Amino acid sequence: MSMLEFASSYSVVAFSLSLAGIVSIYGLAVASQITGKFRFWPPPVAKSWQHRVFLLLFRLFLYPLIALSFLEFDYSSVEPSLWRYITGAALLITGFGLAVRITMQMGWRNAFGEKRGLCTEGWFSVSRNPVYVVTWFGLLGWGLIVGTLSVAILLALWAVMYVLAPFLEEPWLAEQYGDDYNLYKLNVPRFL
Repeated sequence: MSMLEFASSYSVVAFSLSLAGIVSIYGLAVASQITGKFRFWPPPVAKSWQHRVFLLLFRLFLYPLIALSFLEFDYSSVEPSLWRYITGAALLITGFGLAVRITMQMGWRNAFGEKRGLCTEGWFSVSRNPVYVVTWFGLLGWGLIVGTLSVAILLALWAVMYVLAPFLEEPWLAEQYGDDYNLYKLNVPRFL
């Protein structure tokens, strides 16, 4: 087996695992909306099966995606594509760096569905979902760096998940924070 065949076999496995993780997240979110028998996102309480399953599935999506990115990166074309890598790296570092910073300011528990206070200041005064917005820039950078169709498909599914997530979160936020959230919703856009 040549090195190319070896990498190709692992790429198929990594892509399949990652796709299974994100499709499962979508499936559970849709099932929760259709049946109304359970809430998948945000999870009803910390350490619930929904919380644990979401984290497991997101890791099943993310870790193989990272591996796939390394497997499919074309190390031989770095010099001719230097502008693409520099732009991609700037977007990736800025996007994900801001996402982590904003999440830390909001609080990790708040980010994962625990009622820890409605965030309306700073980044949240410009967008109700600033973590999702800046993550899109990080995803764009990641896609520019790797530049393969399989990674682009997975990154696009992640981006779409962040477009849809607020529609699952907003009813929960309205339930938890009532008039405060409804007033905030009227004055601050969903994304930008």
